[in-house]
Amino acid sequence: MTELKMKEMQIIHWLGCSNLNCTRERIHLAAMLVTDAKMKKNLYKVCRFLAREEIAYRYPIIYEMIQKMFSPDDTNPPEACTMFMPDNEPDDEEYAMAA
Repeated sequence: MTELKMKEMQIIHWLGCSNLNCTRERIHLAAMLVTDAKMKKNLYKVCRFLAREEIAYRYPIIYEMIQKMFSPDDTNPPEACTMFMPDNEPDDEEYAMAA
């Protein structure tokens, strides 16, 4: 799960379900429809991540963890919810400029 950035986890939270095949198909269809290039890139990145073989057996655990992280209910304290965490991960352009 450390391979996913916050934006990619949000995509799984928004478009995902407990069924891996349905999630991959839904994200792929959303990627075909979206017009923003950055969003399209993130959607296809998540599709490639979910298509990996080693993810198939871990996906239910990953999905459950993502749902708990983004859960706005009272079961998680506010500091444990990722909605309160800043998204200060460097984008791909910043990696390219640093290299």
